[in-house]
Amino acid sequence: MVDEERVTNPETLLASYFAKYDPATVKLGKALRAKLRDRLPGLSEIVYVYESQNSLVIAYSPTEGGGGSGGLCGLALYPRSAKLFFTQGALLSKSDPNKLLQGSGKTVRHVVLNAAADFDRAEIEALMAAALKLAKLRLDASAKGSVIIKAEAQKQRALRAKKAARPTSPRRTGKARR
Repeated sequence: MVDEERVTNPETLLASYFAKYDPATVKLGKALRAKLRDRLPGLSEIVYVYESQNSLVIAYSPTEGGGGSGGLCGLALYPRSAKLFFTQGALLSKSDPNKLLQGSGKTVRHVVLNAAADFDRAEIEALMAAALKLAKLRLDASAKGSVIIKAEAQKQRALRAKKAARPTSPRRTGKARR
């Protein structure tokens, strides 16, 4: 187990997140990540860990701020599945004649990927191309994206530490209110 507070190398920390899954899921997740990195050169990888959902999410974004409407797509890894999600998936429905996109949120839609080869299917490539066009992104094959760790667990730990450091305010008693 890696001590997240002491590790500063994003790749080492990401490897520790992958290590929480079974070997088949790790192999699928790493293969899909490699394919996404090849397909989306220059985009930043924003890493989130959602312990409550037992998921690892790697979002691909042209900015280091990542997620939300600024992101293009991402990989969500769960113990028994992997999903390729599109942040503007609801708008991609016209580019999805095979009705692969799943989900009912206002914006995000996903496709379940059972094998790394699923990513290479023509329908997935069409969705990727449509997502890039919708986001008006031009990829630069010579650009190097960065890996940014924004794990939920780290945020929660920081909030707990901040609350613990805050001085307690005296409670008002019945006499003080009168």
